[in-house]
Amino acid sequence: MKALSHFQWAKFAGIFMLGLIVLQSCKSDNAPGYEYMPDMYRSPSLETYAETDLTSHGSTALQPVEGTIPVGFVPYAYPNTAEGYAAAGENLKNPLVFNEDVLAEGKAVFTKMCIQCHGKAGKGDGTVASNPRWPGPPPAYDSPALKDLPEGKIFHSIHYGKGLMGSHASLIVQEDRWKLVHYVQYLQDKDHKMAALGGGESTEAAEAEVVVGEELATKE
Repeated sequence: MKALSHFQWAKFAGIFMLGLIVLQSCKSDNAPGYEYMPDMYRSPSLETYAETDLTSHGSTALQPVEGTIPVGFVPYAYPNTAEGYAAAGENLKNPLVFNEDVLAEGKAVFTKMCIQCHGKAGKGDGTVASNPRWPGPPPAYDSPALKDLPEGKIFHSIHYGKGLMGSHASLIVQEDRWKLVHYVQYLQDKDHKMAALGGGESTEAAEAEVVVGEELATKE
């Protein structure tokens, strides 16, 4: 077979390219085009928590890199032990300044997360705790056992849980837990807390200033 000359090769290539251009021009503008080796840049779709061979542990759910924490998260240094509970009571202090806004926000958290068991005023008479099948109501916040509980122990109990109460660490962010601590202490000793706001004794007018709103009020 006679070999093609350079001119013939060039002519053949030109005809081939012209054909491609003509074919390409006939396509619709809405056509997706062609993909070459799409697996090089298009990630496969994986079901959440599904089994897969792509990870060493066989699951699509990945754990965070060891030692990493979310932005803004402060690790809790006290262990869930009797020693940790005591140490939290001695050393852990509320980083939030007590004021009317914090008290109102703390009440909002309490109304959503705590009132069902502890009751509207923290007397342990919530609807869940009053159920006859429940082992018993939680102690009132102003009872001798809890009235003078340090703020660190209150936070520790919210973080890990205490008695029949489970951990709320995954349900309430740290800042809101501290707001809740302020509101619990307010329920323990309203006169003292209202005096801290400069309101003297806890009159109905003063308490009205820290009410979250009628939409958060619980009807008993």
